Amino acid sequence: MKVELIDIGRVVPYARNPRRNENAITKVASSIKEYGFRQPIVVDEELVIIAGHTRLQAAQSLGLKKVPVHIASGLTLAQIKAYRLADNRTHEDAEWDEELLAIELGELDELGFDMDLTGFETIELEKLLDGTAMDGLTDD
Repeated sequence: MKVELIDIGRVVPYARNPRRNENAITKVASSIKEYGFRQPIVVDEELVIIAGHTRLQAAQSLGLKKVPVHIASGLTLAQIKAYRLADNRTHEDAEWDEELLAIELGELDELGFDMDLTGFETIELEKLLDGTAMDGLTDD
């Protein structure tokens, strides 16, 4: 898969994007800031976003000048439309193994990692970790 860095202003949001991304932008921006851009924005040959609207908005909020892009060439209009929907829908069918998730989160907490960077809300973390004290997650 070819990924290239392009000027952020060249990437075109899909005008009829059916996903509302506003609530995820801050978390995605934090992820990009901490881990770097690990997943490119997928665009069509006209640089219109197929998958990655939230990543683009997060990059804009961070003031990035360039973003990694994969141009999905060779797809039909129908395939582009279907992939745009499938990329956003398919993750909804996955479920967490809460026992294994709690183990992973517990180990991160023991390592002193900033748990806000996992994308989980404080209340979710407390529930998953049996309400154990989680330093740095509350305003107290």
